[in-house]
Amino acid sequence: MSPISDDPQGGEASAAALPDDIPPSLTVNPPFTDHARPGETEGSDPLSAMERLIAAGDRAGAIAHAESIAAARNEEGWSAGLLSSLAHCLIDLGEPARASSLLEPVMAAGQANARALTVLARAMSLEGRHQEALAALNEASFLDGRSAEVLLALGAARMAAEDTARAIGDFERVLRIATDETESDTHARTEAHFRLGETWASLDEPERAARHYRASQAEDAADRRGAAIRLAELEAQPAPVKASAAYVRALFDGYAPRYDGHMTGTLAYRGPELLAAAAEAAEGFSSGGPHDAIDLGCGTGLSGAAFQRHCAALTGVDLSPRMCAAAEASGFYTKVIAGELIATLESERGPFGLAIACDTVIYLGDLDPLFAALEKVLLPQGWFVFSTEKSDGASEEAMSRGFEIGPTRRFRHTETYLRGLGEVHGFGVVSLGTEVLRTEKRQPVESFVCVMRRR
Repeated sequence: MSPISDDPQGGEASAAALPDDIPPSLTVNPPFTDHARPGETEGSDPLSAMERLIAAGDRAGAIAHAESIAAARNEEGWSAGLLSSLAHCLIDLGEPARASSLLEPVMAAGQANARALTVLARAMSLEGRHQEALAALNEASFLDGRSAEVLLALGAARMAAEDTARAIGDFERVLRIATDETESDTHARTEAHFRLGETWASLDEPERAARHYRASQAEDAADRRGAAIRLAELEAQPAPVKASAAYVRALFDGYAPRYDGHMTGTLAYRGPELLAAAAEAAEGFSSGGPHDAIDLGCGTGLSGAAFQRHCAALTGVDLSPRMCAAAEASGFYTKVIAGELIATLESERGPFGLAIACDTVIYLGDLDPLFAALEKVLLPQGWFVFSTEKSDGASEEAMSRGFEIGPTRRFRHTETYLRGLGEVHGFGVVSLGTEVLRTEKRQPVESFVCVMRRR
């Protein structure tokens, strides 16, 4: 699973969810879970058809489908709710302008409900149309002033417009009205506390920020928003040894539909190609194949494309069901599993001749459990090829643990730590070089590209 980042100067790229931001799907539509894989629905309704097209990687088909439904709105009597859901899918695809064009006629006709206006405002915000987004959300609040969804969106839009005081008021109001122990109210409180943590942190009020991050954690033990990492940044609690699985899953479910284009285009991402080149340069790698392989954090299948010629069979593993659906659609994988890496390694058991982890361990921190699991499932002389962001080891955290949380809220590892883990778990380091896998805010991100071989 590769990281995501964004350049706020980059125009259309600003539509992508940042790694330090919860995806908009969590405040508009609930994300997919392991029990609801995208593309598996059998319904004939337009929304199910849209999801199947997205899961199959048919971006152009999904966009055309949404626009055809919008064009037939009057004849077919499609509801504002359906159009809102289709517009949200377009936002997921990184098409906020198309999402806006889907809903603006509904608003102009006076047929938009509060939710339609909320989704429209999200699209407008991603286009940089902050004042228009605020106007749409103000209208939504007139229609349903006690909607936590509307208030959360209104607060986020006001933050984008630098109206911080009113944003705080919106989030605080959510806490006052979302008092029931229902799933929706619990979600609203969790989100409001997290947003208040973000807001107070931006105002350099760490104690207030920490209080709300802790409250967010208390409401959501799975920590889908990454509050633990935020608290570590504030030095309010020790840094976690990995990002929560729920956080990573939610993050990439919201990013999957536009992942490939954004990574390879906007961010000039070339991680899989660099890993494959490093492996091919290792003596015995190509001549010893093809390998039964496992791709740890397979994402949409970019690593599968880079390594397919070296694989007799390739199993993909990813926490995000939407990423898994895209990987399945890519055709590079023999099998794709939606699940946690260590648990999957323990259940699959291999044996594998090759394990790939392209920018996956940046969400793990402590890599000892991963190396221990690989030690059991890799064949003798099997290969482990992976990348991680580079730590120079200068911070107290990096010196004491061998890894640290970087400024992008992802984990970075030291060379000493990686070599030491290899030695402990019976892996020889074939090569360990520094490469630029991508840019971030127009700056190169230095990463280690490592090839290890089990003794």
